[in-house]
Amino acid sequence: MSSFVVIGESLLDEVQRGTLRTIHPGGAPLNVAVGLARLERDVTLITRIGQDDDGETIIRFLTDSAVRLYPGSIDHHPTSTAHAQLDPHGNASYTFDVRSDFPPPPTLQHALKPRLVHIGSLGAHLEPGATTLRSWLSYFGDFSTISYDPNVRLGLMGPPEKLRREIDELMPAIDVVKASIDDMAALGGPTDPHASANYFLDRGAQLVVITMGAHGLLLATATTQVYVPAVDIPVVDTVGAGDSLMSALIDGLSRMSFLGGEDGEALRDISRQGLTSLGAYAAAAAGITVARPGAQCPTREELSSSMDLYSSDLL
Repeated sequence: MSSFVVIGESLLDEVQRGTLRTIHPGGAPLNVAVGLARLERDVTLITRIGQDDDGETIIRFLTDSAVRLYPGSIDHHPTSTAHAQLDPHGNASYTFDVRSDFPPPPTLQHALKPRLVHIGSLGAHLEPGATTLRSWLSYFGDFSTISYDPNVRLGLMGPPEKLRREIDELMPAIDVVKASIDDMAALGGPTDPHASANYFLDRGAQLVVITMGAHGLLLATATTQVYVPAVDIPVVDTVGAGDSLMSALIDGLSRMSFLGGEDGEALRDISRQGLTSLGAYAAAAAGITVARPGAQCPTREELSSSMDLYSSDLL
């Protein structure tokens, strides 16, 4: 098993940009897993893929991206699909045909000890996968740092009050939360970024990142909050930007030795300078992705070279 595990949906994305139609593998958890692999992390994806042509496309993509597929992630149901319609500004609206289901944890307890487990999106809130995902969280116990991105899609996940209840149930297991202002609005939660961060901090998170698109991001612990601006760059589309940011956030925390076991317990003590550097690193990853079409997460080399987009006094 890898040092990094992602649990969630894989699907085939159909993106409509004017008269141009493209098809490629997607799903927020899959994108995060691929993003981590492109940052040279050893990652396993626990997911569900069908035994069909769409599934074969996803499997080839994961193999080419060096993402390990957890055994039992392929079944006889059709592969999930999503349709994204881009507006003139590159912002996407989605419709889905998704089945959420995952292989269960092994019966041998604590044989798998990843430093970080990332969850979220449809897989954390659609049954029967959501119940299996929670059994994985119990399985990983206290030795893995757990990150969560709600990536709210009300049309599939259900009404806001249902999601808020499920988030309250999940939060005792969650260490790191990344959520957008749009997520908070859909949840019926606070949309001021500081209040949004406190929403999750009050429920037990040690680190919260609230993204505001072109307005940047806020990183918060119980004692410190810092604002980091977005990269000022022309936007092709926003598909996968949040997932690239999430991958870089996880990678940055690993580079700072804040993941897993005793290291994970130090999350709440990240310094202001550390939070600022972490936010700049994550924002740079999102900037690379919005500057090109589709959910193309940056490689380690691309992200390292892009850090000159930030001035030395910020870092």
